[in-house]
Amino acid sequence: MKQKKVILVGWVRTGQPATCGETMKNQQLIQQLQKYYNDICVMDFYGWRKRPWVVLQLLWTLLVNPKAPLILSSSPQNIYPIMKLMYFVKSKRTIIHWVIGGSLHTKTKTGIYKSKYIGYNTYNLVESNTMMEELKQCGVNNVLQVPNFKQIDYIPNRLPKENKIIRFVFLSRIMPEKGCDLIIEAANKLNAEGYANKYTVDFYGKIDDAYSEEFTRKLNSLENVNYKGFLNLREHTGYDELAKYDVMLFPTFWRGEGFAGIFIDAFVAGLPIIISDWNHNKEFIKDGETGIVILPQNVTELANAMRNVIDKKVDIEKMSKNCQAEAMNYNTDSVVTKELLEKIELI
Repeated sequence: MKQKKVILVGWVRTGQPATCGETMKNQQLIQQLQKYYNDICVMDFYGWRKRPWVVLQLLWTLLVNPKAPLILSSSPQNIYPIMKLMYFVKSKRTIIHWVIGGSLHTKTKTGIYKSKYIGYNTYNLVESNTMMEELKQCGVNNVLQVPNFKQIDYIPNRLPKENKIIRFVFLSRIMPEKGCDLIIEAANKLNAEGYANKYTVDFYGKIDDAYSEEFTRKLNSLENVNYKGFLNLREHTGYDELAKYDVMLFPTFWRGEGFAGIFIDAFVAGLPIIISDWNHNKEFIKDGETGIVILPQNVTELANAMRNVIDKKVDIEKMSKNCQAEAMNYNTDSVVTKELLEKIELI
């Protein structure tokens, strides 16, 4: 029997393609909740500054639905005021904080967020064990570890390579903090060593406005490194295209990094990931099994890892099979289960 109503607050971009990890996760979560709820009242705060009346809509919705469960699924800075409000009015509703990003524990430890407000939620669902344990050290005990997820209904075939050239791919927001400059510097280093005809690097994703001119200028000097625009992973053909690559590059040092959704995309396509030892990455990428872990903000380590792939010093075919075997652990149906929703008092 379906429940009556749940209120969900977060960046959703309702009716449009997801443009970031938060909008993707929330669209997937809403789709799963539709199996259990007749009415999902979505308070979509994507671009809310251009339509600030959504704040008043939320307050009215909370007022007229005092018993409806509330899901706060956004970056903590976006929904922290709502948590404070729920604390001060002593709300009796079920409040689920479905944490986005990887900085909640550090900002709670430093006092930016108060543990009494975080702890007032019925449950806080975090993506990593590290975040769970550190929140508990801050006195927030109502924490569960729930990994990122994505609806997986297709696993592409990995076709035999047509040539010996190694194809690296980057798929995320294109900005320095995601490691884009590091990749470009590593490519310059490898090209100077005579590797230019042995590999390629393709970038996919939205280029940050402040970085666009610099990024374009740097790529112009590298014939084997290119920007490819956007890859539509809402279609099977997008995963077919991604599966043509050999290894994903993700040397991020972005402070808000949690369980990046592109990990799941890489697993589905069978791509081992060269990844930085940053925030919670090592919990999700097993060094030597599903990827290669390197020191953060280190061009030499990145270039060495890429060189080892090109020189066939690592077995990327075995790692590729490991990745596709890992993928289904993060299928929405395997993560957002009826048992989980019952445990956190949503159904």
